[in-house]
Amino acid sequence: MKARLSFQGWILGGCLVVVACTLIFVAVVMERSLSSHMLELVRSSMQREILTVREVVRDRWHPGEGIVAGDKLADELGRIVGARVTLITPQGKVVGDSEMSRDKVPEMVNHAGRPEIVQAMKEGEGSSVRYSSTLGLDLMYTALRMDGPEGETIFVRLALPLSQVQQALSRTRGLVLWAVFLGVLLSIGVAYLVARSLSRPVQQLTRTAASIAAGDLSRRFTRYPRHEIGELGRAFDQMADNLQSTINDITQSRDRLEAILRGMVEGVLVIDNDGQVLLANRALMKMLELKAVPPGRLPSEIIRNADLLEALDEARAGREYVWREIQTLGNTPRFLEAHVVRISSEADGPGMVCVLHDITERKRLEKTRRDLVANVSHELRTPLTAVRGAAETLLDGALDSPQYASHFAELILRQSHRLERLVQDLMELASLESGESPPRLRPIDAAELADSVMEGVIDLAQTQGIELERRLPREPLVFAADARQVEQAVLNLLDNAIKYSGQGGRVTLAMEEKNGEVVISVSDTGPGIAAEFLPRLFERFYRVDTNRSREMGGTGLGLAIVKHIAQVHHGRVEVASAPGQGSTFRLILPLVQVEDA
Repeated sequence: MKARLSFQGWILGGCLVVVACTLIFVAVVMERSLSSHMLELVRSSMQREILTVREVVRDRWHPGEGIVAGDKLADELGRIVGARVTLITPQGKVVGDSEMSRDKVPEMVNHAGRPEIVQAMKEGEGSSVRYSSTLGLDLMYTALRMDGPEGETIFVRLALPLSQVQQALSRTRGLVLWAVFLGVLLSIGVAYLVARSLSRPVQQLTRTAASIAAGDLSRRFTRYPRHEIGELGRAFDQMADNLQSTINDITQSRDRLEAILRGMVEGVLVIDNDGQVLLANRALMKMLELKAVPPGRLPSEIIRNADLLEALDEARAGREYVWREIQTLGNTPRFLEAHVVRISSEADGPGMVCVLHDITERKRLEKTRRDLVANVSHELRTPLTAVRGAAETLLDGALDSPQYASHFAELILRQSHRLERLVQDLMELASLESGESPPRLRPIDAAELADSVMEGVIDLAQTQGIELERRLPREPLVFAADARQVEQAVLNLLDNAIKYSGQGGRVTLAMEEKNGEVVISVSDTGPGIAAEFLPRLFERFYRVDTNRSREMGGTGLGLAIVKHIAQVHHGRVEVASAPGQGSTFRLILPLVQVEDA
């Protein structure tokens, strides 16, 4: 893994490189410029001095004097000017040199090829800087051609060691190196401060961006330097605010949508263009008895209903709208209406939305209505047939016989009473189911209620030879309820108990308070009811023994009315029975205090 250089390192390194290159360049240029300048100063000084030396040589030099006189003159001039003085003939022969002994002057090499001599021979004056093998030093040479009055020519050359210049340059170079070193140190400090001032906000911005990327949308840059990074920080914070606002809006929209879907009683299933489940609300899972609907699964993997899958396949095949009525199988069978609609999205392509309506209750009501119509028709047919037969018999001649006329007239009257009771029970049941007449709560004394209902059935009980018994609590029991409805419910229970108890039986009416409820129970000593019949006892027109019930004039609606009276009072009915052990029906109502009534 390659090591990464930080932003601060890049800035610091870049500054150091620039500063170091600049200082080195300045040092090199300065040294060369200073060297050139100092050499130029030395050359100018030597040119002035050589002019003086030439005049002295012009006065004192005679070509015929030879090397002895020339070397002596060169020595004297060298001491005067403090430089090496050399006298050279046009042929390059040295005739005097202030730095060489007299006996070595003749041994000196020919100087005709020296650059300064060559230049002076052409231009009258010449100069050069080179290493002297004779002295082992770098020297600056300046030569001047001198023409005598008699046409003789001699070259006067001055040579000055550059050691002083080199020492000065060395000192200058040392100062420059120190300056470069100090400049680099200062540059490091300044570059570090600048890099830090730039990198710290960048690092903070990076940490803020990383936190936001990790999900912490509350982080902000907050510190804005007075340069472009500060503007970047402001723009970043503004972007984060906008992002936070957008995410909040999306989250609120999602939460609202989820709340709507959760609260819908209709089941909703959303499928994407790949045929995979995107969303399924709680109502759909309950309708189809699904434990979980993980997104990304195919409907066929989680739904076990062929009709629904067929509707989804038809919609996916291209139909814009598909309607199906389906029935589920399971612990709680349901009837459902499935509406499948294709939806189109430019980004994701076509998908589907399936909405399920639970029509189980509607189906039940339709069945109940059909059963009711059939049962009412059946119940009405018997008395109407009897009335019609009796009337036809009378018209056929039975009116002429007082005995037959009286019998058939009593039959018509008895069947008319039966029709009247059936119509009254139907009207009472319809009123209870519609809820149009809520119970009018009034204080009811248990003892008074018992006296009233006992008085209403005492004649029927005596006729059947039934013994009536009542059991009331010692303390007065008073509760709030609709007196007429409660009395009717108890009368219906007593009427049934008397009719089915048989000759010599006993019917007991008991009332008590138990666990905040009023329990009104009617027990008989009749034949009892098998367990398989008990769940349906409170249905309309349901009879355990149809023939016997009709013989006794029952309409089959008494217990259904009792159940609905209990329900409108927020109570319930119960039954306990077994063959040969009689039956006990209980009407259980909430105990509402008289002051709350």
